[in-house]
Parts: sequence; structure tokens; C-alpha cells
Amino acid sequence: MTKLEAWIRKFLFSEDSSEKGLKNPQKVYDLLNIQPKGKIILISGTNGKGTTGEILTQLGLQKGLKVGTFSSPHLIRINERIKINGQPISDDLFSNSLESVREAKGDIPLNFFQFLALAMMKIFNDEDIDLWIVEIGIGGRLDPTNILKADLSIITNVQLDHEEILGKGIENIAKEKAGIIRENQNFIFGHSHMPNSLKQEIRIKNANESILKKDFEVKKNKESILYFDKKNQFKLEDKQNIDSSSIAVAIRSFISLGFKISENQIQKALDSFSIKGRCEVISEDPFILLDVCHNLSALEKLKTELQKNIEGKKTAAIFASSKNSYDLVSPLKEMIDCWHFPRCKERRLMNPEQFLTSVNNESIGSHGESLEVTYKKIKNKNEFDAIIIYGSFYLVGEFLESNLV
Repeated sequence: MTKLEAWIRKFLFSEDSSEKGLKNPQKVYDLLNIQPKGKIILISGTNGKGTTGEILTQLGLQKGLKVGTFSSPHLIRINERIKINGQPISDDLFSNSLESVREAKGDIPLNFFQFLALAMMKIFNDEDIDLWIVEIGIGGRLDPTNILKADLSIITNVQLDHEEILGKGIENIAKEKAGIIRENQNFIFGHSHMPNSLKQEIRIKNANESILKKDFEVKKNKESILYFDKKNQFKLEDKQNIDSSSIAVAIRSFISLGFKISENQIQKALDSFSIKGRCEVISEDPFILLDVCHNLSALEKLKTELQKNIEGKKTAAIFASSKNSYDLVSPLKEMIDCWHFPRCKERRLMNPEQFLTSVNNESIGSHGESLEVTYKKIKNKNEFDAIIIYGSFYLVGEFLESNLV
């Protein structure tokens, strides 16, 4: 265990995890005397936050900006959540920032996410970050990052997810996410259909909105991506099959902040794009794909990717989830020949036996064995042309950390 991990275990996990709201984070923020000098972007949405944030990071680097990126969750090490110029921060920088937050807060209770968010703000402030790219955890209104005075707010899309926290239905979810919109500031929405609760918040805040397919557009074919709005047009090569709406939202966002960017700089940013665990192909023979797919809209993207790559291949799937996700298994049943439900190290994941009724008995390869044993069992059979590892961040993170490939 590293010193950073020991510190986190000693202090962060001993905090009152029930504390919610922005009152306490705001108090500690003021005590830390954080005064951001750079531009701040808040990114919420059901899917695409990480991809949009990574493209924005690369665009900022192409302009020579010092870029700070905050995202969650991490796959292997917690340092991944806070990056400067695309690189995870050091243990020392992280530890020092956490200690500063602990000293400043005194007896003010903070939960895990509030603590991390304040540590990020302290680091970005002290490091004189030019562009803050801050991903919301869940929702928006009550997320601790929402104490920041953002120059631009983004909602990538609104789909059904985390209803137990955000409320039932699209309108309630959208209302929570709309909490990041700022009065008289730029707001970008990365989907053509806007929920009514979101429209109402835009009117109340008098936000300067930009909406995909209304104010900016992206068209994609097999060879290229075309972005255009009323003033700009960029033709780009699609080398990595990045989600086109995320590309459009990132470009529009960057321009909305007043930055000038050339077609060549955008192309270089896309060429430098790298994000682990999002429909990530780590091997071609056999074909091995990792995806932190944990809701239905993300599953549709995974399904499209599989249709392009595994036709005619005998395919095994390894799946784990923190919720009883019949909906994430059933739609792929016709594409998967053999299912495996391992028992991962993270105990917050569902019991593997919970998923057995989601598939036919004859297609079950194994359940309840460790991830390492499960993967090696598939490989040793030497009969599968494709292996799909998908579901939870914890599953994909454990697979990557284990260096099984």
C-alpha cells in the first residue's frame, strides 16, 4: 500500500459519507482561498462526459494551454481522477492537497466526493491551470464541483440512469443535471431532443445555449467527420472511431470559450485522443474489447461496435455490474456464444449468481470464479475468436491492472 492509499484509507473513508449538499464544500472552498484564474468547464450528462473531456483536454494542449482534467471513477489508481496536461498527478501532490483540505475543514464534515473535489480545486488553483475541465460525478445540482463559477456548462445528453438518486424519469434527471447551468453564461447540449425541465432552466438562467443539430452539427461517413456551425467548418479524418457527438460538443465548447482553433490543430487533438475502457480494442487476434458500459444508451454503442467487429467470430463475454443489470445482458444474447460472470475483488459488485437467469443455461461458461481464472479458462480453450469484457468500471479496472493480455 502506498502512502497516498494509506492516507486515503485513514482519513477519507473515516468521514461522514452521508453529508450532502453544497453548504459544507463551499465553506471549505472559501477557507482554502481558492481563486481560479483559468477558464472553467463543467461537464454533466449520462454518457460521453469522459470522451468530451478528453477531446477538450487535447484541444487545450494543442493551443499550448496548461490543462487540468477532473474525472471519475478511476480504473486502476485514484490519481487518474486528477490530471495535469493529460497526466495523472503525483502521489506527493495529491497527498499534500488532501492534507491541506483536511487542515482547512477542521470539524466541517465532508464525504468522499466532496473531499476529492476540493483537493482537485486546490491543486488546479495552486498550479495556475489555464483550462479547468471538470466532470460531474452524478447529476449536477448537488455535486460538489457545482460550487465552481463555471464559464461554460455542458450536458452531453440525458438518458435513464441513477434514477434511485436523481429521481424517476427523464424530466427529473434533466432537472438535476440542469443545476450546473449558470446565469447569462454559455451552455451546450449534445443531443437534439431537450427535456422540458432543461428548457425551463435555460429560460430562468437566461443562458446562451447551443444545441446539437440546431446550432452546430456533425456528419460522419466511413472516412471523415464534418463539423460545421454558422461560422466554422472543419473536415476531419476519423482514425479512432470516436463518438461524433462528443467531437462536435468539444469543438463547439472550445470555440464558445473564445479560443481560436484550426482544422489542423483539431485533427492533431483527435489523433492524440486516448481513453481507456470505452469500447477499447486491446487486441485484434483474438479480438478483445473492453467497455465500461453501465446503462442502456452506452449498451447501444457497444452493440453497434460489436456488430462491426465480431460477425462470424465465436465470442465469449465476461460481465460484472454493481446492479442487477438484465437489460445490459439480454440485448447481446444473440451475439455472444458463451457467458462468464466472475467474482471480482470489488465487493460492491453484484453476486455473479444474480446474472445466471439473464442467459440460457447452455451458454453459461462459468460463474463465481476470479477474473483471472475466468479469463485464463477462456484463453486456454483456444476456441474463441473474440472476448468482450464489459459492465462495471471495477471489472475493467481489475482486468487492466492484472495485465492478463
